[in-house]
Amino acid sequence: MDFRPTEEQELLRRTVRDFAETEMRPHVMEWDEAQHFPMELLPKLAALGLMGIQFPEEYGGSAMSAVDYCICIEELARVCPAIALSVAAHNGLCTSHIAMFGTEEQKRKYLPRLTAGEVLGAWGLTQAS
Repeated sequence: MDFRPTEEQELLRRTVRDFAETEMRPHVMEWDEAQHFPMELLPKLAALGLMGIQFPEEYGGSAMSAVDYCICIEELARVCPAIALSVAAHNGLCTSHIAMFGTEEQKRKYLPRLTAGEVLGAWGLTQAS
């Protein structure tokens, strides 16, 4: 089995790395010191397909693979782990649960807005005391 990245995956890595270096790195310290999450970054992340990495194109997703997902998060995390974690939670916790367990009506209502970066997905968890 060949575990080397494909040409498409190498291109994806370079694209996300370039984005992180140009759009995120110049602001990371400012965001951190101000305790600011840059919501203005969401449409830019979405334009690269990073707000809907593994979701079907019919809902605005990028239909990438699990390996592609890892590449994207890894490259964002090189520059800003906080943004990477937020993108991972958006994709893996919120959006994926709607995609896996939502009704078709819920998918059509919520997934396009999530994958377009119009909103940032979150996930709540409670425990019995």
